[in-house]
Amino acid sequence: MKKLFAVIATITSLFVVSSAFAADIEIKDAWSKASLGQVRNGVAFLEVVNHGDADRVVGVRSDLAEKTELHTHIMANNVMKMRQVEGGIEVLMHGNVMFKPGSYHVMLMGLKKPLAEGEMIKVTLEFEKAGDVPVMINVLGPLAKGPAGMGDMDHGEMNHGEMDHDKMDHKTN
Repeated sequence: MKKLFAVIATITSLFVVSSAFAADIEIKDAWSKASLGQVRNGVAFLEVVNHGDADRVVGVRSDLAEKTELHTHIMANNVMKMRQVEGGIEVLMHGNVMFKPGSYHVMLMGLKKPLAEGEMIKVTLEFEKAGDVPVMINVLGPLAKGPAGMGDMDHGEMNHGEMDHDKMDHKTN
């Protein structure tokens, strides 16, 4: 009986060790806005929480759009511009990174169909160490400013939640 218990404990510990690395990354509050009219671009926001060693988000992919990229905002000549993030986004050991209006976000360019309020869409975040992490994103109304409880979040002086991502200056590499 002791041998059986030892074998089961060993097998269980191997399973826990192999899945713990992927379990170090947690995605919270993933949301997007429903498309307005025939807008061909969409944007998604979320929080990456790292419960382990430092890692880096190096890419994103989705079947929903012709191109899916990690983006951020920069101020250039008093104009807010979006740019593709080069080199990935660092997530510190036991740290977190907010993908929020006016900051990092997932850009969906050339949507194959409009995003509809109430649907769940899927993207895959690609991490340097943790590998692929599928993310289900809740599509909120077109005027949403985030999931319940996030609407009062301070995004700085600009009202970034109302930016028209389809008409902004986009530059990709």
